Amino acid sequence: MSETEQDNQEKPQDRKLGDQWTDWKGNFDARESEINENLSTFFLLAFGIIFIFLALLPIVWYLIKPRIMQLSASLSNLVEWVVIGFALAGLALFLLEAISVLGFKKSIFPYRWREKFILFLLPKTIWLGIKLGISRDRVGNSFIKVHNFITKSFAGDLDTARLLILLPRCLKRETRNQIMNRVNGNGFKVITAGGGEQAREAIRQYRPTFILALACERDLMSGILDVAEKIPVLAIPNKRPEGPCKNTEVYLDELDETLRFINDKRNKAAARE
Repeated sequence: MSETEQDNQEKPQDRKLGDQWTDWKGNFDARESEINENLSTFFLLAFGIIFIFLALLPIVWYLIKPRIMQLSASLSNLVEWVVIGFALAGLALFLLEAISVLGFKKSIFPYRWREKFILFLLPKTIWLGIKLGISRDRVGNSFIKVHNFITKSFAGDLDTARLLILLPRCLKRETRNQIMNRVNGNGFKVITAGGGEQAREAIRQYRPTFILALACERDLMSGILDVAEKIPVLAIPNKRPEGPCKNTEVYLDELDETLRFINDKRNKAAARE
């Protein structure tokens, strides 16, 4: 039997796996069916990545300092102070942002700066989380909470006029009906996407100003990495009582809260016109 045939036999046959779950072999951890990770998980992992980076700076400087000293002792001193200043400024800004978001529900950075920064950190925090025994989905769940939190902090700058709601194909029928009952009649565009490529095609066709996405953490992270720098995204992770990509559910109370936020934004925009 070939390795490909063996892999196909090991994969569950009762569902069509999404792009982010092609490596799933059917092992089901009930603790991962409903993930509710704290925001602090992502911030602590991000701090760990920044600490590792800052810890490497003295090593790099130790290796290159003799060459710079050969050119000029004063230049060496200048570069050393610049490196120290850069490290301290970066650490201070990160701590200020963490305190501002966790304590005051506000971001100190402009929207695009913040997006670039946390999207840059995301794959690195996943790597560190796995090293520390924290699954990719748990890190993703924490990241999504942080991302939603910061996106809402820019409420005054968000344009929800052309809202696109993206649903996964794996939703339980009852859950899908409950979602549609909540969004029908509000003028929202609702698309069921079978994967990342279908979601990207829907975005290209509809050209939304704002996206509300419901899916697993892996799909949500992938989608946020793709579009969040250009289009604001709010994301709601699903629940997977039967494992990924089959009869999934969502946190309806979180959906209700998000829809209230969006409708409030729309009503305020209409009142200004």
